[in-house]
Amino acid sequence: MADRVDLIINGRRVSAVAGQTLLDAGLAAGRAIPHDCATGQCDTCRVRIHSGSVDDAGTRIGETVQACRARLTSDTVIEFDEVPETVRRAGTVDRVVDLTAEIVEVTVALRKRLIYLPGQYVRVSFAGLPARDYSPTLRSDGSGELNELIFQIRRQPDGAVSPLLGNKVGPGTAVKVEGPFGAAFHRLGRGRLVVVSSGVGWAPAWAVARASRLREPERELLVVAGARHPQNLYMRPALDWLRERGATTILTCSGSNPPPDARAGRPTLHMPMLTRDDTVLAAGAPEMVAAVQFLAAATGATCYADPFYAAARGAEENPPSDTNFLQRFLQRVAGHRTAKTEPVA
Repeated sequence: MADRVDLIINGRRVSAVAGQTLLDAGLAAGRAIPHDCATGQCDTCRVRIHSGSVDDAGTRIGETVQACRARLTSDTVIEFDEVPETVRRAGTVDRVVDLTAEIVEVTVALRKRLIYLPGQYVRVSFAGLPARDYSPTLRSDGSGELNELIFQIRRQPDGAVSPLLGNKVGPGTAVKVEGPFGAAFHRLGRGRLVVVSSGVGWAPAWAVARASRLREPERELLVVAGARHPQNLYMRPALDWLRERGATTILTCSGSNPPPDARAGRPTLHMPMLTRDDTVLAAGAPEMVAAVQFLAAATGATCYADPFYAAARGAEENPPSDTNFLQRFLQRVAGHRTAKTEPVA
């Protein structure tokens, strides 16, 4: 007979079998841990280990592990942040607006509201096209309706979906949405919040920064946002909105000929010196996100991350296979620090 162990999930005790993954043990007991891919790629299922020991399968970063891969070896106490239930919704495209020559803003009107936390992502399918993961956000003036999902999407020339936005995919196009997913969302806190983004990673970064200003206006907030090319610095009005409400904002441009209001170089070059009391959120190019994770892990700062991976044409692909290598690398850097680094695909 398999060895039985006790697993306590957010204060609720369940009986499990040694060798089960934390995710499977929770599901078998009717206590679902938030998850998406369940293959170790997306990190939606990352949980904190409060006591006990697990076989972390190389996923440990600080005091967190991936529940879909970590296996029970003893009585264990874990905790995760409560998030809205994953649901499916239907709707239609309401409008498509070009923000730049490469970036488009798509507004979807849902038949029924989908509740999510600022910074989470959803899976979207336009009129039977391959599903893609996008982060709901707000317009540059901070506006948005409860039954709307607003996406900022880069058109990929060889993509199966994004080149059709504004053409085949326009007002009236049917949309199916599933979510929310992800752990890189806004959390109330006392220490400084540092938000770092590149490209359309600005979408979740803007949602998180705006939520912070509205929900915790006295909290120190530093936002660093950038793009490679000057023509894609579409986030200026949103940065103005934040600046007018007391946030410190920095605009960067890593390509040639940066405009006068932007600092030259990547966003990571203009981050402040981090401390253990900081909470950091990074969203955008995987290389930039990995650099922010490294800096956070080295100082013990809490870090939540949302790397944006371009999808190949016609493929139902997962993020690159080196994601777990990066996690193991950060684990070695973090050692036994209390950093909680939670990347999201």
